[in-house]
Amino acid sequence: MNAQMRKGYLRRYIIYRVKVIEFFDLSSMRQGLRVNDFTVPKPPFRTSEDYIAALRTVGLSWLALFVDKSKDAMDVIPLWKALFPKLEKDIDEAWTKMELVWNTIRAFRDKAGFHADKPLQFFRARSAIIAQQKEVTDALKEFEKLQKKILHSETDALPDLEATLDELLDELENGEERKYNRSEFKRYLIMPDTRGSHQ
Repeated sequence: MNAQMRKGYLRRYIIYRVKVIEFFDLSSMRQGLRVNDFTVPKPPFRTSEDYIAALRTVGLSWLALFVDKSKDAMDVIPLWKALFPKLEKDIDEAWTKMELVWNTIRAFRDKAGFHADKPLQFFRARSAIIAQQKEVTDALKEFEKLQKKILHSETDALPDLEATLDELLDELENGEERKYNRSEFKRYLIMPDTRGSHQ
């Protein structure tokens, strides 16, 4: 892979990092509600189970955005393989298991999650998730398991990730009055801050 291609993959990976952290934050909130780690104010006739179901809707819709073949959408499978070639077998094996139910998850996002289709399509998409609940849960667990392997491999596989982020922020700030708080940006991305302001 040449330097320009790697730069493109790394920049795309930064976007993936933003979205996967949001995904894990949502999952953590849902899990916290399930085990009563915290409560949220509830209007009459609403329960914690209602909130848990709502977060599942958002979480499943979020999950669908990681493998999307639409134009200009994110597809992490080739991205992962390009940046983590040592994990290619793990990625293929995980995707083989997830792919079985991915169309159901994507249809749910498009018809009843992030979007709302006509009534029959809307409720059929929700019913399909319930009918395949075990398969959907298995795909979710497979995705989370693979993420741990990928995140643990970053230090060795992506030594240039922080420098790529700094270069991207340089470009975003070029000609703009707004400046990014890089330490906070990296903290949010759970990325080491070894370069300081560097400018």
